[in-house]
Amino acid sequence: MGRGLLIFLLILISFDSINSLMPPLFRKFNVEIVNQLGFNKKLQVHCKSGSHDFPITYLNIGENFQFKFTILLTTRYWCNLWQVRDVYTFFSTYAIAALTLYISNYMFQGPDYKHHVVFPAFVPDKDFIDGTCTGMDPNVCKWIAKEEGVYVLNKKFDGEYFMYKWDAPTENPIVGSPMSEYEFNHL
Repeated sequence: MGRGLLIFLLILISFDSINSLMPPLFRKFNVEIVNQLGFNKKLQVHCKSGSHDFPITYLNIGENFQFKFTILLTTRYWCNLWQVRDVYTFFSTYAIAALTLYISNYMFQGPDYKHHVVFPAFVPDKDFIDGTCTGMDPNVCKWIAKEEGVYVLNKKFDGEYFMYKWDAPTENPIVGSPMSEYEFNHL
């Protein structure tokens, strides 16, 4: 009886130490994307995993897009973000300054120029959950799109932490190399 209890306790302790290295499986988690861009820019959001593809969503300034899921070993979500200028509101609000800025952007960047970034919004890794996001309490990874790039709300830094610059290649933790828009579309 005593030996069986000892073996049970050893198994329980070893499982706990293994579990502390692994992500908290079968727990609910949230990802949130927030638009804090300036100049009346909309944020186009397209998030997906290997098994789930959310529809493209457009966020006005201050709006957010949120999705919830259960963590599994294979749960990985990527988000594709684009800055999209709302030309009508932009012109009507800022008139001449907007026209000057729009013309300079049109001449140097083209009529359909948009800043873009693709990044891992969730990876089932304890370091990612606790180090990049806010951990399991609260169980959310909040990404904030700003003019400079994409920030994440992070407990360690007690606020927002800069993660990804617009138009720069993003490291792909799945294969260890930058992920292109083509790779994102073929997840």
